[in-house]
Amino acid sequence: MIDHKPATGKDDNSFNGTRKLVRPQLPAGERRRDPLYGEDPLSHALVLDTYTTLESSHAEAFYFQKQIQLQTEMTFVLEDGEELYGVIEWYDKCVVKLRVGRTRVMVYKSAVKYLYKTSDAHVKNAVMK
Repeated sequence: MIDHKPATGKDDNSFNGTRKLVRPQLPAGERRRDPLYGEDPLSHALVLDTYTTLESSHAEAFYFQKQIQLQTEMTFVLEDGEELYGVIEWYDKCVVKLRVGRTRVMVYKSAVKYLYKTSDAHVKNAVMK
């Protein structure tokens, strides 16, 4: 004899509409993306997180957050020597968004040679001359 009773929310075999999504990590040989940098400027975004260092000090994130909160005028010197001046509005792992007046510019971090506070450019007792 089989009991025919309707499934309720308390029944272990009932489907409640949510599923746990699991994405397994594939071995390196089976991955679709090549982790090497190519000629494409967007290829650095394809590098997997497994290649980053685990002992990060989060100094970059702390520095960017501080400059965003203070709205510090920054100078970005790019690899080709071009200089961009503006206030950091937003950043992520690969990109920094600058506000220059009413214009917004997104700069790849890989294209930045170095950056500094614009107010520190003409300090009299600077170490680097």
